[in-house]
Amino acid sequence: MDVRISVIIPIYNVERYIRECLQSVARQSFSAYEVLMVDDGSTDRSGRIAQEYADRYSRFRLIHKENGGLSSARNAGLEQAKGMYVCFVDADDYITEDYLCRLYEKAEETNADMVIADYREVEEQGNIIVKELGQPPRQGCMNRRQLLWALTSVGECHYATTVVVAWNKLIRREIMCRHFFPEGRLHEDEFVIMPLLLECGHVEWIDEVVYLYRQRQGSIMQSAEIAMRHLEVLQVYQNRIALCRKLQEPELLRAFKRAYFWNIEIWYYLMRIRYGVESSRLYGVFSRRMWGALLRYHHVFGRRKTMEYVIFAISPEYYLNQYFK
Repeated sequence: MDVRISVIIPIYNVERYIRECLQSVARQSFSAYEVLMVDDGSTDRSGRIAQEYADRYSRFRLIHKENGGLSSARNAGLEQAKGMYVCFVDADDYITEDYLCRLYEKAEETNADMVIADYREVEEQGNIIVKELGQPPRQGCMNRRQLLWALTSVGECHYATTVVVAWNKLIRREIMCRHFFPEGRLHEDEFVIMPLLLECGHVEWIDEVVYLYRQRQGSIMQSAEIAMRHLEVLQVYQNRIALCRKLQEPELLRAFKRAYFWNIEIWYYLMRIRYGVESSRLYGVFSRRMWGALLRYHHVFGRRKTMEYVIFAISPEYYLNQYFK
C-alpha cells in the first residue's frame, strides 16, 4: 500500500466519542494513508472499539501500550509511521471527509514542510460553539515571523491556538521525528511547536474548517498537585526566550519576555479561582517566579507596570484582589 500520510490517533478512555472519530478518518476521500491507533492502556471499551476498525480496514493498525500519557502515545505512533507526512487526530475529535486530501494537496502543490488547517470547537453533542474568533490570517504561505508572533499571545486566542496545537497539522515526517513530544509533561504541544516551526522552512495555511475539536465538560476542580503541574507552561516561555535570543529579533524577544510575566499573573489567577488552590500553597512558587522575572526582564515594562509586578512578588494575593476585579 502506498502510504503518503500516517494518521496517528492516541486513545485513552474515550469510548463515548471514538466511533465518530474513527469513522471520520475511515471515510476520507484521500486513499494513500495509514492509521496508527495507539491504545494508551484504556480501561473502558475504547481498545475494543479500535480493534473493530483494525479488523475491518486494512489501513487501520492498533498499537497497545501501557498508560504513559498523550505524549507517550503520540511518540509510539510516530516511531512506527511510514508516511511522507504525519498528522495527529485526538480520539474525541473528528475531521471532514476531505481533511487529508486538502492538506496533502496544499503540501504537494507548495512543497510545504507543514500545513495548518483552521478548526472549530464543538460541544460534547457535536454542535458548533459560536464564539468571536478574531481576524484570521489569509490563506497561503505564512512566514516564520508571523508564526512566532502568534506564540507570544496570552489567554484564549483562536489564531494562536491554531498555530500551537498538534492536531490540525500535516507535518513532514522526517522533521517531526526530530521533535518527539516531551513525556510526563502537560502542555506538550507548547513545548514542541517553536523548535518545530524554526525547522520548517515553508509553512502553509488553509482557512477552511476541516477539523472539529470537541470541548469536553470535565470537572474544573483538580487536586492541588495536578493543578500545580500546569505551571510547566512557564518553562515553555523560558525555552522560547532562550531560542529567540539566537534569532536577532529584539522586538519578538521583548514580546516573549512580556508573555512570561503575563503567564505568571494569569496562572496565579487560574490556580486560585478556577482550581481553588490555597494561597499559602502558591505564595512561595509565584513570588519566587516573579522576583526572578523582575531581575532578568524588568526592562521590558515601564516604571508603573514594573512596580505593579513588584507588588505581585511581595504579595500575589493582594495583587489578585487589587487588579483582578
